[in-house]
Amino acid sequence: MGGSRRSSRAAFNRLWEAYGQGRLDDALHLIDPDCELRVSVTDRVYRGHDGVRAGMVEFRRAWKSATLTSDEVIEIDAQTIVVVGHATASDHSGTRVYDAPLVWTAAFSDGRLLRVTSYSTRAEALAAAAEPRPEAD
Repeated sequence: MGGSRRSSRAAFNRLWEAYGQGRLDDALHLIDPDCELRVSVTDRVYRGHDGVRAGMVEFRRAWKSATLTSDEVIEIDAQTIVVVGHATASDHSGTRVYDAPLVWTAAFSDGRLLRVTSYSTRAEALAAAAEPRPEAD
């Protein structure tokens, strides 16, 4: 099971690096084709590789500049991590600034991202990550 944990952590690190360098398309092999991303701020759900791409396009259109940090990665179990960081962003007019915690859970299987859900607080994410999950078929 330690291998699964390492592969989940390693997959997260590769995905985070690819996103930060603007080359997420190069890392889609680390994302399950049926992946689901749930964004609490917008109540949006993005599904699959096309959804991931659409979410990134929407994000880039909304913000002129954005800085996302990953300050803490908490391994809940071999498949689940909680990421705690911060987001700051300004829109294209420069008048709207977003400055808030960035917290989410990420579920992996065989080193591939299955699900990401964002939360408002670290406590919410940790509580959600501790809830029992249905077994995969």
